[in-house]
Amino acid sequence: MASRFVSLAASGLAEEYTEKEANSSPIVKLEEGDKSITVSCIFPGFSLSDKQEADTDGGPASFQEVGISGSGFVSVSGQPLLPVFRRFLQVPAGCKVRVKTRKGRAVTYDDVFVTPAQEEATDSDEDHAFEFDAKAYGRDAFLPDELVTVGPPIEMDGYTVVLLEICPLQYNPAKRKLRGYSNITVTLAFEESEDEEGDEAASGVSYVASTNREAYGNLVLNPRRAVSVAELRPVVGGGIIRPITYSDELLIIHHASFLAAAQQLAAWKELKGISTQLVDIAAVGNTCSQIKQYIRTRRRMFRSKLRYVLLMGDTNHIVTENTGAIATDYYYATLADPASDSDCVAPALAIGRIPIQTAAEAQRVVDQIIRYEKTPSHDPAYYDRMTAAAYFQDDSPQDGQADRAYMMTMEGIRAHLVSIGKEVQRIYVSNNPNPLRYKDGTSIPADVRSSIVSGSVATTMLTSETSEGQMMIGHRDHGDVGGWSHPSFTTTNLTAISGTEPSIFLSINCLTGRFDYSTATDSFAEAMLKLDGGAPSLVAATRTSGTWRNDSLIRALFDGLFPGVIPTFPGTTASYAIKNNRLGDLLNYAKMYLLVAHGVNSGVQDHYEMYHVVGDPTLEIWTAPPSTVRLSVSIIRASLVVRLSSTPADGVITVRHGSKILKTAKTSSRQLQIPLSDFKALGETTTMKRVITVSFSAPGWRYTEKRIAI
Repeated sequence: MASRFVSLAASGLAEEYTEKEANSSPIVKLEEGDKSITVSCIFPGFSLSDKQEADTDGGPASFQEVGISGSGFVSVSGQPLLPVFRRFLQVPAGCKVRVKTRKGRAVTYDDVFVTPAQEEATDSDEDHAFEFDAKAYGRDAFLPDELVTVGPPIEMDGYTVVLLEICPLQYNPAKRKLRGYSNITVTLAFEESEDEEGDEAASGVSYVASTNREAYGNLVLNPRRAVSVAELRPVVGGGIIRPITYSDELLIIHHASFLAAAQQLAAWKELKGISTQLVDIAAVGNTCSQIKQYIRTRRRMFRSKLRYVLLMGDTNHIVTENTGAIATDYYYATLADPASDSDCVAPALAIGRIPIQTAAEAQRVVDQIIRYEKTPSHDPAYYDRMTAAAYFQDDSPQDGQADRAYMMTMEGIRAHLVSIGKEVQRIYVSNNPNPLRYKDGTSIPADVRSSIVSGSVATTMLTSETSEGQMMIGHRDHGDVGGWSHPSFTTTNLTAISGTEPSIFLSINCLTGRFDYSTATDSFAEAMLKLDGGAPSLVAATRTSGTWRNDSLIRALFDGLFPGVIPTFPGTTASYAIKNNRLGDLLNYAKMYLLVAHGVNSGVQDHYEMYHVVGDPTLEIWTAPPSTVRLSVSIIRASLVVRLSSTPADGVITVRHGSKILKTAKTSSRQLQIPLSDFKALGETTTMKRVITVSFSAPGWRYTEKRIAI
């Protein structure tokens, strides 16, 4: 099955705009006024596949896939799958939004039998029955009903946004007619809300966002901040919040058994400039409602800086929530519970869990987290080494075309990574000895076909790559509690890991992150987290996950670190990587992209609930060799003088005596001078002068410290 480009006879295209370019993605123009935003979209055309046979309840049928590059889909199980353009738009907080739509001339195409959405396909090894809704295909009306929809305002990483959805194609399934609009313009006009407290009171917004945290700008058409933080007047429940502050950025909730490891991790995070508070789960209350109330109260405090929560303990130590069949910690990181089965509540925090059973396990995990961040590899090649693992699945009857997009997804990611200088090892397997085409019908390049290996060779390669240490390892295929299916890589293979250089794993499949499975048996993610030379932290799912959404999720995870995997709109919009490369922020970014790719539905909500950071949500991923600063300390005229060879952004200088932090300062200049009188409370020791340690830390820079007697 191949695809051809079908023109929508768009107006307004530049003369030099070729059909090849037009086939790539929509052309988006944005205009912002004082009280309005206008989004103009040109859809030059769409791709239409050759006919592909499938069995329905009414017998065999020949379907065609319809797509627009750079767009998502309107996807309901068994119903016609149609492309849609979605992006977030930043809007003024507390305003009413009126929407006006203009559309160009319609073009109609006959005898198109649009393929149905396969929403129920999962990454488990269970067989998937073809989804076909005969009632929906018998409807004599153009779907979707509305070309343009605008969702309600939500808070997203400090932005107030609405989700804009533009459907350039409508389909009448009964008559098999496809109707397209090449030119669609949407204007959002803003009016002040009569209820001044309405929107803010409902959302409880009180978070102090840093104005340079624009990583979510990749998902927003107008990413630059429109309102300064100082202008926000947070309210909750209709009243102004009293000026009670909560300055800690990271909250570690731990079981008493793991206090020592939690204290060590908190001390390290403080040296990195992440203010941290420890609290015993006994003081919080070990029920879902008590944990939610405690965290949400902290988050809603006036000018709260809380961004991250880490749970230290397995589910028998700190409870997890069960939403139907899914075990999740997700709603510990939101300001509210979902209102319905398809309500996708945006994250207010990044959350992670270290699911350990013993103090020794806790210490082992914490040691590896600190070692990864504090003493990163000195080998420059480490930061370019990456691994893409995937499966070419061609179900019976085998015709050489993939039935899942596993390998195509990883190849798309790999192509971008290679273009920016990364060395990405392919580890691909196939159940068909003669793979010819990806799921979309495009031919598989010869170099990709030649890289496919046998299952046993693939497992050996994964063991070798993990032993060597990779900057990142990503997987797309089926999975289970014990590990990956194709290529096979399970907990039984981990004993063969011989190296100590860690790797970040994106285990995007089913069940490999099921931390609630058993207190006696570790899931793949738990075992990898506890393995010396495994993963200092990783991303995985607690339950069976949807194939299509998983493809979107892993693309967004890579895009958050290396922008360009996902297209940005308009074309001139800058790409923003996740600030400081923290794993919890990265997962939240990928979850919000699911709304862009798939819209608001129960499947997206399930993915919000089941995907977790197994480990530390503040873990800073090393994507490039760390820079090095020269640090010197001296005593000059009754002052401690600290000098740096440069002043990195977000750098932190910490002065401590033993484990006690005496002073913390941001690196606003290359020199810091502290009067020795600030340290007189230390007193004298009997064997030596007072010795203090001065340390430096900054995102992307190697940690360094010096000791001096004063």
